[in-house]
Amino acid sequence: MADVTDGFDGPSDEATGAMRFTGDDRGQLMLVAALAIAVLLVGLALTLNTAIYTENLATRTTDTSLDGAVSHGRTVEAGAGVLLDETNRGGGTYGELTGSFDETFGNWSDAAATLAAVRGAATNASRVDHVEGTRISQSDAARNFSDANESTDWTLASGVGVRGVRFNVSRDSLATSSGSAFELVVDGGTNAVETEVYRNSTRVFVTVEDAGGTRTTCSVAADAGDSVSIDIAEGRLNGTACDPLDAVHSDLDGTVAVSYRNAVQAEGTYELYVNEKNATVFDSEKYASAESGSSPVAQEALYAVTVSYVYESGETYVYRELRVAPGEIA
Repeated sequence: MADVTDGFDGPSDEATGAMRFTGDDRGQLMLVAALAIAVLLVGLALTLNTAIYTENLATRTTDTSLDGAVSHGRTVEAGAGVLLDETNRGGGTYGELTGSFDETFGNWSDAAATLAAVRGAATNASRVDHVEGTRISQSDAARNFSDANESTDWTLASGVGVRGVRFNVSRDSLATSSGSAFELVVDGGTNAVETEVYRNSTRVFVTVEDAGGTRTTCSVAADAGDSVSIDIAEGRLNGTACDPLDAVHSDLDGTVAVSYRNAVQAEGTYELYVNEKNATVFDSEKYASAESGSSPVAQEALYAVTVSYVYESGETYVYRELRVAPGEIA
């Protein structure tokens, strides 16, 4: 190794003979050390980035033969979701609902298999399991959102998972200010999200107060006599994206209580699903029976289904199970 002491012309220690550094020499030494540390950190960063990049490459697939399987899986999930809610709207006991779903889903699977065969693939899909729940709904478009006893502030269900919340409200029935407006409250105990619906002379507004207390609003033009759809499940107001509604999904986790406030300030139809059996949810003080023709109603429904699908093409074979619960909030 080269003798680096020759590079310094400073004085030596009289007792030991060792080189003694002046202030300038120490500054140079600190600069060299700092540069060495910087080079070391850059090298470490490059090593880490290389490792991360290598891991990402290892987890990616460029096998285009899987594209058909992925596309088919998405179709199965979407089709099962639409069929699930259509089956529930038809009504019936849990046994009748599962039977109806299985028959129609089987027919759909057969039709899909015929189309897949044209592309050289074999497919199949079926229900594996389901979760029994309750559909809460109102079909009388001229009625306000109070319960069967006309209570204006009431809890539809508590300690439940909830999904598929949708409203179709009459513009003329809405309050003209947020302070007295109809509200949907979804309360998780530690976090709650409140959604108000109201109007002025030309627009309908949806204002959401998230779990942190922040209020945001979206709106849509609505003439007198119009009905406006509010899809909490999809985050849409009259078919247009309403970003404030995202908080209903993002701020809540676990079981919740679902309540209405100022229910007389909204008229129209609605539906939602909870993951508790109807025998537990149904309360004659709140709901009418499904056969009565009155509103609102709590009736047996399938909250979720688990479906499986097979996709086989050439050397590709895929089997998957999917839980389907459209528009789930918590």
